[in-house]
Amino acid sequence: MSGGRRTGAVGSGLVDGIVEGHGHAALVDASGGHGFVRWDVPPELADAWWRAGDAVLFRRLRRRGVAFAALGDASGVAALLDALPGLAERRGATWPLGLSVPRHLEPLVHERFEVDPGGDWDWFVTTSEPPAFAPEALVRPLDDLARHEEVTAFLAEHSPTADTAPGEGESWWGVDLDGRLVATAAVGLLASGAPSVSSVAVDASVRGRGLGRAVVGAVTRRAVADHGVCTLGMYAHNTVARGLYAALGYTSEVSWASRSVRLP
Repeated sequence: MSGGRRTGAVGSGLVDGIVEGHGHAALVDASGGHGFVRWDVPPELADAWWRAGDAVLFRRLRRRGVAFAALGDASGVAALLDALPGLAERRGATWPLGLSVPRHLEPLVHERFEVDPGGDWDWFVTTSEPPAFAPEALVRPLDDLARHEEVTAFLAEHSPTADTAPGEGESWWGVDLDGRLVATAAVGLLASGAPSVSSVAVDASVRGRGLGRAVVGAVTRRAVADHGVCTLGMYAHNTVARGLYAALGYTSEVSWASRSVRLP
């Protein structure tokens, strides 16, 4: 990799064989063009990143601040996790650290750190506008400020793990039937500039009528038309949503295990 330099001087807290890289385009290239790196990592957090073999370690944003993430082969990820304490110290990070690795590599994390509970989730992306679906005629823009209490109560009942709330700047869309809200989805821009769908919820009493597919399809089509891409994150246990997103053309490029870690 051009422009990289090896780190790992004795006593530095790093390990030999780690290459430090700089810049978002170079990180995308080092990751093999991985979609998560391309569309989820903001360029300003790619001022420094690290590679070992075919694996990369980089910083990403989460709602509670900056976290680290690793992608690649097991041996490379293991080397990067060995180096993480020294690398985190150089970046001024404090413990505990947020850390995400592909789920099949989670044992590598437990071998090296004290691990607090976290979440398992899948990251999805599409660059294609989904085909039109008849119930989309029911989808309308939703004034999340004027209907703040209603939307908040709806999410609490039908999607209590929703990661966005009304009034936070996203564009909200919904379906009203018989004078009441029965489906929602929000779409906003990540720090990277890519759109991301969140807070998808459907009233249990109307499930099976295609309203979830309608509202997600509608916001996805607008996002892809405007930005050429749309992303979303989904908790791993949600098998129903997984099928819905696949039907709309989304593919899952990585299944994450996100944990808070401490030095043993």
